Amino acid sequence: MTSALDDGNRSGTARLWQLLRGPRFVDFPIRLLALILGLTVLIPGSFEIAEPRYMTLLICAYALIIISPFLPLATVFVSTGLSLVFVVAYPDLENMFPEALIFATAVLLSHRRWVGSAIGTAGLVIYLITCTELGAYDGGIEGFVDLGFGWLTYSLLGLAAGFVELRIQREIGRRERAAVEHQQAVDSLRARFTSDMHDTISNSLATEGAIIKALARGSQDLDANRQLAELSLVNAEASKRLRRLVAQLSDGDDRRPRVRLQAEAKALAAAIENGCAAGGVALTLNVGNLPRYASPVLGAHFTAIMRELATNVIRHALPETKSSLTVSVERDVTGERGDTEAAVLRFRTENEAAALLSHSPRSLSRRAHALGGTCTTGSDHQGRVVVEVTQPLKFNASADGDEVDAVCARDDFTSASPSTPPRETNAHRAQSTATSERT
Repeated sequence: MTSALDDGNRSGTARLWQLLRGPRFVDFPIRLLALILGLTVLIPGSFEIAEPRYMTLLICAYALIIISPFLPLATVFVSTGLSLVFVVAYPDLENMFPEALIFATAVLLSHRRWVGSAIGTAGLVIYLITCTELGAYDGGIEGFVDLGFGWLTYSLLGLAAGFVELRIQREIGRRERAAVEHQQAVDSLRARFTSDMHDTISNSLATEGAIIKALARGSQDLDANRQLAELSLVNAEASKRLRRLVAQLSDGDDRRPRVRLQAEAKALAAAIENGCAAGGVALTLNVGNLPRYASPVLGAHFTAIMRELATNVIRHALPETKSSLTVSVERDVTGERGDTEAAVLRFRTENEAAALLSHSPRSLSRRAHALGGTCTTGSDHQGRVVVEVTQPLKFNASADGDEVDAVCARDDFTSASPSTPPRETNAHRAQSTATSERT
């Protein structure tokens, strides 16, 4: 509630400032000048007599000067009428309503409103003629020269302000057009580059994939088949990255604010199964109900763990035996008010091997411990090798109960290896290096 009130106050203050500042660049200096001229009524000696009606009219004249930048045309009509009223009531005293009339006329000239400024000039002439007929303070040649000089000075300032604003707006328009043309040129270049890159690289990857499958069908060497399976995984990952890069270039945004974890996991599982099948490894992947969205860092760690587990199975599983890789999420509500939800992401592989593992895979253990999880090895009741990796997650629930992006509960993967690059780069780099690390 307090936050909403603060936002409302800031919004009201911003609207008030925009009203005082004005839509044009020259509006604020003009309005500031009008305020300074209007406040001169506070200078001692501004009132020639102490009559209440006179003092009221004089205060109204100074107030019209302040209002004139906001309502110039209305000020022209009001100040013309009140100047005639004032000269009839006090012909021997100085009249400030013509000053408001002159200032309003100059404001109209700054807006290039020629008809309104002509009306203001005509009102000033009518006032001078009336003063001359009545023999008032501003009558005669001296009045024409005095007020005429003031009208000329303010009019020139108003015209200068108007043409300065016009030049500023034209320059802004020119730069906006140049920016649009530049963006169109960049978009066209990006589209051509994306199309050429996609056609060239995708054809090469497709050719490599076909060669891998042909070699796998004609090979009887177990080690060669395993290497072909690993190569097929690398090919599939390169194709995935190419599609992602093409999508980013097509959208014109190289940022990845979120990852569709469930969809990415299923696509990755299909790619791993196809790669393993190319090498003659029967690996079945089971993807449970994962969070729908995840942060890019979590998505990078997820892909790296999946690919490294699959690589370990390809390297160590006995030929013509079935293996499995299961991914699931175990949720747990935590927090004093239950508004924070935590989860554990669990990876588990089962495969038959020539010997049980004496220790956990080194690279998997390092990543799991850096993420606040664990990496354990063992065997099931059938004597199959079991490798299990856990990673804690966290994500907050919004007011309507929808999930936001799942993120790593902890991520010290950079500090786990001081020589590695920053976290984002390290996470992505780990995807390509996972297959080359020996367990």
